[in-house]
Amino acid sequence: MLIALDVLNALNLLLNLLFNAELLNMAGADIPIRKLETLEIYSQILAASGMCLLAWRICVLRKQGKGRVLWIWLVSSTVVVIPLSCWIQAAVPDLIAEEFPEPLRVSSLFAYVAKKGLLYDSLTIPNVPYKQHKEDGEGKAFVANLGVLMSVQGSYVQKIDKNFEGFSGAVFRGYTSRRADALYERIQETVVPSVNDLIRTYASLEGFRAAGIPGNEWKPILLPTTGGGLGWQPTIDEYARSLKPGLRSREEIADSVEVRYMARAALGPIYVKGMPILATREQFQKYLPRIAENMAFEVSHTDPHGYEGQLVVKNMWFVPLSLLNGLFFGSMSLVFLIISGIKAVTGPTLKIRYIRLVAIVAIVIVPLVVTNPILDSQGYREAFTSSGKQPLLIATVFRWAMSSQAMLYNLTKPLLKAE
Repeated sequence: MLIALDVLNALNLLLNLLFNAELLNMAGADIPIRKLETLEIYSQILAASGMCLLAWRICVLRKQGKGRVLWIWLVSSTVVVIPLSCWIQAAVPDLIAEEFPEPLRVSSLFAYVAKKGLLYDSLTIPNVPYKQHKEDGEGKAFVANLGVLMSVQGSYVQKIDKNFEGFSGAVFRGYTSRRADALYERIQETVVPSVNDLIRTYASLEGFRAAGIPGNEWKPILLPTTGGGLGWQPTIDEYARSLKPGLRSREEIADSVEVRYMARAALGPIYVKGMPILATREQFQKYLPRIAENMAFEVSHTDPHGYEGQLVVKNMWFVPLSLLNGLFFGSMSLVFLIISGIKAVTGPTLKIRYIRLVAIVAIVIVPLVVTNPILDSQGYREAFTSSGKQPLLIATVFRWAMSSQAMLYNLTKPLLKAE
């Protein structure tokens, strides 16, 4: 039975390494917040399996040789541990997002913008060698934990807080210039097909009207004039019927108030007043500075307690906590495998409690002792460890986590092809 548990622990350790490496890859890229939320299910499965293996090992060690009693304990622990662990994993991110105090919500928003700046080279943190290690475990671990780092200290956050909108503007100017093709493609994919459908529908309506066919009357939509929303989503047919009769060209239709409202609702800050909806790539280029201003204004006026604010908090804390969770269960599996391996070589007479203690101490101490270029940089110490205001325990835990994540990622990437 213990041999089977060792095999399962080894598999759990491997899956945790792969999951953590992939999570670091995603955290080290510009992944939409909502896409990262889909990783929660994998985190829940790994946590539940790790807790289940721990419960099974305890049952086997205490009830080994008791036959039916052992199986009752195994089944009972499984029925209790798996649902409880999944519930905790699902509830914690929501609880964090809902109960976070105001200063930490604001810090998470700052970290969200700072992360974009680091990823798109429009921001540098003085004396932190992030660019040199952007594709290494050190850089990915730093970006993944940025939300926690900026929430548990004050010096770097205070600098941003003095002019957050200006800080956001600088970040998004770099972001839009480097993501211009992707932004243009978003317009082509989300708005242009709808505009083309609307133009075809409108042309059909105009033909029916010219032929005197009833049921195709003009039905204008009373659009809000203050920039707010309708409260409902018109269909293409309803938009087409709302256009005034007599428009003769694609450009006239695309420049109508109704089509511009539809584009603004679909594109958000990417929509710029006056920008041709059917703009060419060259025409779109000159609107990038205005798009950056829109993005900066939107993020700097985000309500930390609103829906978008909660998504930001979950994003900036879900990844570090999931990585920490994976490190915990991975370390636990590694300790069990070390002990089992030593017992297989030396036999049961060895004092296992000392081996267990040495293994745990090594796992805890080694990442704290072994540094890396980012954690050891002057900029990191000044921005994230020297303010004297951060909780010592949290700062120490996440320093250990970043060091461990960097080491494991650098080992895992070439061996297991995590990328």
